[in-house]
Amino acid sequence: MCENLLKLRSFKELPVSTKIARNAAFSGLRVLLVAPIPLLLTPFILHRVGALGLGIWAVFVSINNLTSLADLGILGTLTRHVSEHFTKKDYVQLNRTLNSGLIMFLGIAAFCVCVVTLGSSLVTALFFRRAPVTLVELHHAVRWLAVAIGLNLVAFPFTSITTGLQRLDATNLLAAWNLALTALLVALFLAGGLGIMGFAYAIVISAAVNLALQIGVARKLLPEFKPALEFVHKADIRALFSFSLQMYLTQIAIAVHANTEKLLLAVFSGLPAAGWYEIANDLSAKMRSLPSLLLTPLLPAVTELEARQDQPRQMELYYRTHKYLAFVGVPLAVLAGLLARRFVALWLGPGFSAAATALAILASVHLFNLTCAPAGLIFIGKGMLKPGVRSALYGIISNLLVSTVLIIRLGFNGAVYGTSFAVVTATLYLLFMFHRETHYPVLRLCNTYVKPLSCAGALAPFFYYVIHSRQSRWLDLIVISTIFMASYGAGLVLLRYFDAFDLEALERIVRLPKLLHRIVLLAR
Repeated sequence: MCENLLKLRSFKELPVSTKIARNAAFSGLRVLLVAPIPLLLTPFILHRVGALGLGIWAVFVSINNLTSLADLGILGTLTRHVSEHFTKKDYVQLNRTLNSGLIMFLGIAAFCVCVVTLGSSLVTALFFRRAPVTLVELHHAVRWLAVAIGLNLVAFPFTSITTGLQRLDATNLLAAWNLALTALLVALFLAGGLGIMGFAYAIVISAAVNLALQIGVARKLLPEFKPALEFVHKADIRALFSFSLQMYLTQIAIAVHANTEKLLLAVFSGLPAAGWYEIANDLSAKMRSLPSLLLTPLLPAVTELEARQDQPRQMELYYRTHKYLAFVGVPLAVLAGLLARRFVALWLGPGFSAAATALAILASVHLFNLTCAPAGLIFIGKGMLKPGVRSALYGIISNLLVSTVLIIRLGFNGAVYGTSFAVVTATLYLLFMFHRETHYPVLRLCNTYVKPLSCAGALAPFFYYVIHSRQSRWLDLIVISTIFMASYGAGLVLLRYFDAFDLEALERIVRLPKLLHRIVLLAR
């Protein structure tokens, strides 16, 4: 598999813009590969183990995803340093950094496995009340999850190599494979009658396979990396730890926004409510992942430009990223609002209207949150972490406080409102801090979103009438979505939203048909 993924040296010397375009293309491939997984897996779980079982799966996924809280920000720090040291060809410091990071993650993994294993009784008592399985079985499942958390943490240093070298082709293909393998194993184990334990076994096996693949790909990508204790120095560990702790709060904020509501709902409203929220949150996250493809290559690219002191290209990269975020994100938010109710009714049946409303709201909120991501990544690439730390602190505190109060008072709806409030306000704060610090023109940023919002907003009333004028089928939703996106794209071409640079970027990914190229140029 490694040999098929990698053409090693040729990619490393490509221009930054070409790397970003290639990485975005492979990120898009990842979305196409993983998008059908929740659509198939969720109804299968409901059919096999019911709403309570789906709630247990949601909690298991949240516990496993909270692995990101245990890395203390070291993963992002390693990614940044790998990009910087490789750009400078400083392989000695690169080995010192990676070996120090590996030792740190081995220690963190051992600690987390012990804590989760010893605390399995507390976890089951807190989150799995009224679960349709025995406490012994739940304790056993949580202990297996502890093993998966340890394996995920040990894989992080090797992930930082592929990401830091801007090989998002390998990163995304491995991530897609991991998600697909997990879903396949869940389906096989449930079909085999393993029940709730099948969830835990699937997560552990996929984590072990992922670790093996990450090691193999990293060693192929960076043969200069030599794991050895002689490269480990206390000074490097202290430096990594100091830098990573400032990045850590940003990761905590992401994990809190993605997983806290499910856990709070499991405690205060029951497992079915957690399962409903998982449906809405997972689908909105999948919608968010499409425009976020543009962000994954941004940190190593900014770090490379920072190492070269190329400030004008950094600013251009910032606005170009927003331009493409607006192009993809705005119509997705509008489509989520138009199609959510019909989509969920066709997918799961008429009893999930609350999940449909949550999907429409959370999709828009998560897509809006992407508008501050370029600012946060550029701050990190420049080594300026305080604004992101402040924004993350605000988001964490407001989410925990507001969501807890609202969930106790309003139940399921409180989780949606609490997350929305925290995410929107934290996003606006970080944008304000970024433009105040860099003096990048705010008006240029606003203008980037005017045409996409105008075009999608003008189309929305007509398509809302078409969707709700009669009972829709799957084919109807597909056709309506296709026509909406085609109309939206044609509208932006007529509004001269794209320029020659955009066409060149597209041609780096795929060969643009000559007819389409001429149409765009004529519109300009």
